[in-house]
Amino acid sequence: MSAPSVPELSVVIPTWNGWALLEACLQSLAKQTHQDMEIIVVDDGSTDDTPARLAEAFPDVKCVMSPVNRGFAPTANQGLVMARAPWVFLLNNDVTLEPQCIEKLLECAREGTYRMICPLVLWTEDPQRIYSAGDSMGVNGRPVSIAYKESREAVTAFPAPFGVSGGYGLFRRDMLEEIGMLDNTFVAYFEDADWCFRARWAGHEAALVPDAVAFHVGSASIQGRIWWRTRQCFQNHALLVWKNFTWRLLWWNRRALLKERLHQWKRLFAVARNEWGALVALGVTLWAWVGLLRRMPAAIRARRRALGARRRLGDDAMQALLVQGDDVRGL
Repeated sequence: MSAPSVPELSVVIPTWNGWALLEACLQSLAKQTHQDMEIIVVDDGSTDDTPARLAEAFPDVKCVMSPVNRGFAPTANQGLVMARAPWVFLLNNDVTLEPQCIEKLLECAREGTYRMICPLVLWTEDPQRIYSAGDSMGVNGRPVSIAYKESREAVTAFPAPFGVSGGYGLFRRDMLEEIGMLDNTFVAYFEDADWCFRARWAGHEAALVPDAVAFHVGSASIQGRIWWRTRQCFQNHALLVWKNFTWRLLWWNRRALLKERLHQWKRLFAVARNEWGALVALGVTLWAWVGLLRRMPAAIRARRRALGARRRLGDDAMQALLVQGDDVRGL
């Protein structure tokens, strides 16, 4: 018996609850003009019967189930290691695609220049406004969505992206084998920025395909967990910077980095105070610092790997790729 043929594309969709979003995402995949792909849904402990509904509505879709909620990075990694195709499209469950989106992304992929490629992402609720045209990286260590909330008609040209989002990014699988998978230490938020930083250090470039169009429901997946998201951003920004900024980059950008750390702490305290009051906010923000310190040993080990033998870019070249200005803000 011959082995099953390998598709050109593997689509990996991490999901947690939100069946209606996932259903719309899969329906848009079913309408793609390019169909040489496998679809892998990794369910992260949903409690809304997502696996049963998925099996009934989309029987050809592979479904992997986790009994507990683990977060985006480990959930995505579980699907990524199952992917068989030379290209992997990592897709949020709250994203839908225009019918030619995948075809146009793969046209760019076949040119062989880029290892990270993204579509132009518009707001589902306002399709004339841009959600992302790829990601830039600020000198303050924050990922920045290019053209965020700008009018689609007003933008005539886009800068080359530093990286692409893990919510709607096409990645070459051999690049992932080289730089490693998403860092599970991040759990969620900035894990894809760390991924792209590692790829850039290894000499890989990113591209935007403006004619490939997707639509995103903003922050639908966090389901109101504002404190959790804020704490994740506070901790993961520090991990991202420590893992990927060399000593010279840390020194060159020290003012912007320190200003961003202060911004992160103020935002963390403000969200906690709004939730529980000032006294409790002081305690939980201090505990967030403790949680960060506990995760630093793993970041130190990862730093040695990211800035070690795989590194093909010099400090000056990397500095030139970063968005200048200490007031850069990400999402």
